[in-house]
Amino acid sequence: MKLYGGLASPYVARVVLFARLKGLALVPEMPAGGIKAPEYLAKNPMGKMPVLEVGGAVIPESEVICEYLEDVHPGTGGLPGTPAERARARLISRIHDVYLSSAVTTLFRNLNPAKRDEAAVAAARTSAEAGFGYLEHFVVASPFAAGSQLSLADCALLPSLIILRKTAIPAFGLTDPTVGTGPLGRWWTACEADAVAGPFMQEYSAAVDAFLKMPAGK
Repeated sequence: MKLYGGLASPYVARVVLFARLKGLALVPEMPAGGIKAPEYLAKNPMGKMPVLEVGGAVIPESEVICEYLEDVHPGTGGLPGTPAERARARLISRIHDVYLSSAVTTLFRNLNPAKRDEAAVAAARTSAEAGFGYLEHFVVASPFAAGSQLSLADCALLPSLIILRKTAIPAFGLTDPTVGTGPLGRWWTACEADAVAGPFMQEYSAAVDAFLKMPAGK
């Protein structure tokens, strides 16, 4: 299996962590020439990352890749527990994608005050705050997002919240939901202490820091 993309992408990171929960080591690599190069667009005309290439198949979209890994390696982490717990994991991932992911992207793109679209920022703040509220309702923090084991839910949430803590939360004065004794605060603390999630958080944090130091346009 070959995973294309850069670890700093929250979508690539989702797949990397999900694979680790299954005991798989997927090391992402950027395609030659980047994701807009003709060779990469021939694999994925959407021109986005990640893409998983395996056995002649080309599989884009992080959630689809995770479901593929679940299908070929069932019962080894990733989507553990009862059907209800697995449904909760998928729900939390879906809430992230619908209500939080686009807000993270918009806020990140508007960090520079000189180029800021205030209307877009206001809409993204509203969406992010709504997403935080939905997550506070559905995250069980017992101790992880969907139950007693790390799952797809944690893989979706951790990268975006790491990015938010580094960028949009301080830049735009958003309330940090990972601080305190609420569900997301307890969940964050549990992930930091976990033998798999904790090291991943440090690794991903370093990848984001490196990306933020890159010159614009690189």
